[in-house]
Amino acid sequence: MSNEEKSFPKTSINWYPGHMVKTKNDIKSKLKLIDIVIEVLDARIPVSSHNKEIDEIFVGKPKIVVLNKSDLSDMEETKKWKEYYLKNGCQVVIMNTNNPNNVAELIAKINEMGKEIYLKKNENKSIEINPIYRVAIVGIPNVGKSTLINKLAKKESAKVGNKPGVTLKNTWIRIANNIDLLDTPGILWPKLDENNAGVKLALTGNIKQEILDEEELACLGIEYLKNNDKHLTMLKEKYKIDDEDMDLEPYDLLEIIGKKRGCIISGGNVDTVRAAKIFLDELKNGKIGNISFEVC
Repeated sequence: MSNEEKSFPKTSINWYPGHMVKTKNDIKSKLKLIDIVIEVLDARIPVSSHNKEIDEIFVGKPKIVVLNKSDLSDMEETKKWKEYYLKNGCQVVIMNTNNPNNVAELIAKINEMGKEIYLKKNENKSIEINPIYRVAIVGIPNVGKSTLINKLAKKESAKVGNKPGVTLKNTWIRIANNIDLLDTPGILWPKLDENNAGVKLALTGNIKQEILDEEELACLGIEYLKNNDKHLTMLKEKYKIDDEDMDLEPYDLLEIIGKKRGCIISGGNVDTVRAAKIFLDELKNGKIGNISFEVC
């Protein structure tokens, strides 16, 4: 990891809906049925979007890491993360769910691993012609699991939303005629202050941005962009900020962004709350540029 972590002040966040405890217990009860685990991570924050409890629950199970939302990340960094996970014994698929080739690659990877696991399990038994591979898809809330499942199943019927915790129970779904996929609700750990994970999760929209003061969160995002040359250029170009203004404090830059976006209230003052909402939305949705908040 890099010194970019210094861009984020220490922030303690508690966010642990009660259904997550039930979810974990339900998953544990199905462990014997599961052949492969797919962990969906946000490619922009692979460390902060990884829940260590998932490793504990599925210890020993073969895993595919899906680096999702790669269309919003810095692809150079995402490729470095792919190499990192490969070296640590995981299969990896870089995923943009709008790219059918990425989805097809994941299905092929499941079949490749599933066949190997099935043959190993049944060395001295009769072999089925078309065995079913059982796969658990896991990850934190709002990381894109449901959208990915829709693409895998080639349907739009699964409930998908932009708020954390849309999936509220474990559900089996048949895909590709030979894969049973266990869709699970997103699981977060109780405290999100390790390595400033809570701030990064909020900036990328994986937890509700409202969990922090929006102006404070926007200032943290601006500070991060200022401390990276590539991202600094994106910030300046997106909001037409003059070079001499880049030495200003983040809140002052937020005011400049507010003026550029027409967030003016009575007396000619800037509505910094509205400006923060606009900035955070544009940052989250990649309108400022492809940004990775964690580098390998």
